[in-house]
Amino acid sequence: MTLALLPSVWLLCRWQFNLPMEESILIIAGTFIGGFFLSPDLDIRSRPFYRWGFLRFIWWPYQWAIRHRSSLSHGIFWASWLRLLYLTGVLTLLYCLGSLWLQQRGWLPPTHPLQEAREFLHAHLHELLWLGIGLWIGALIHILLDWLSSAFHSKKRRR
Repeated sequence: MTLALLPSVWLLCRWQFNLPMEESILIIAGTFIGGFFLSPDLDIRSRPFYRWGFLRFIWWPYQWAIRHRSSLSHGIFWASWLRLLYLTGVLTLLYCLGSLWLQQRGWLPPTHPLQEAREFLHAHLHELLWLGIGLWIGALIHILLDWLSSAFHSKKRRR
């Protein structure tokens, strides 16, 4: 459904909200990523979880901490931002550890990786916010489909 709804999201960005091309592209990219890689179903061993390949280990603590279909994983407003914050923290930690390890071996000049990560986030905050809106839309599509599916199955069981 994420792929099927991407053209609609594009049309809303460009013609309904009159967003510039760059912001529209970031929202579309975020919607795709949010639907396929940062899905609310990362709280279980799901297709989005397995799409992370050898990096899926970074979602193990998240799965341990977040109950499936809880408001922290399937909530409309904060769940997407929580996943994004979690991923940003994990990737920043991995970047800092990797950078320090390479510096200790003399393969990189001495730097301050946390400061570099902070500068990157600050320099690209505008783009990251538009991408984050797209991630939220991708997750919202998933959540709304879950609700519709649950309502349909509940109604079907009552008959």
